[in-house]
Amino acid sequence: MRGSIGVKFTPSETAKAAALLKANGAKEGVFIEQVPTGGPADKAGIKAEDIITAVNGQPIHNGSELIDRVTSTPIGNALTVTILREGKKMDFKVVVADLAQIFPEQFGAGKEEEAGPSEGTQARFGITIENLTDARRENMGVKQHGVLISAVEPSSFADDIGMQRGDVLVEINRQPVNTVEDVKRIQNGLKAGEAVAFRILRQSRQNEWTPLFLAGTLSSHQ
Repeated sequence: MRGSIGVKFTPSETAKAAALLKANGAKEGVFIEQVPTGGPADKAGIKAEDIITAVNGQPIHNGSELIDRVTSTPIGNALTVTILREGKKMDFKVVVADLAQIFPEQFGAGKEEEAGPSEGTQARFGITIENLTDARRENMGVKQHGVLISAVEPSSFADDIGMQRGDVLVEINRQPVNTVEDVKRIQNGLKAGEAVAFRILRQSRQNEWTPLFLAGTLSSHQ
């Protein structure tokens, strides 16, 4: 299960986001577009058009940071979410809940089943990854080592650069990726403002695995 506080927000690395923040008196943060009724944020009192500026007192600069902070918090635990509303800062206690229950149309039972086993490991780019055993690679027809991307968080860094559920991640900055631990180790060496290149395999309609190269610049240590 993956955690969520129940908000939909404007992707941070867009001109639209910058304009919305500026128009509402904020230099950085996450502009909330929708708050599903009955979700954790709604119950806490957070509203659409609020801007999330911090979680547990730590600044939130963009959507990737927000996702990382929330998904690293166990479901059932509370976070202090600081928002900017009409020029005023407010704090709300929000209990992290199961993403699939808050957004069943996107991450409900059927969707979760398609996304693969729920025991995947959350990685800081906004992806959930799983190790591939030799037997599983053979079953999938993948000849290279790598890790399976079983889920991509909406509006995350990974989503922004074009990663998709079902891709197999094989390299980060030319460094081979064989296991989940490899991804974590490489991530720990990345810094804000650094360009990151990924080599992935993506299955075509003809069931062939094609190599693709994706890249982006980290706006924070994700």
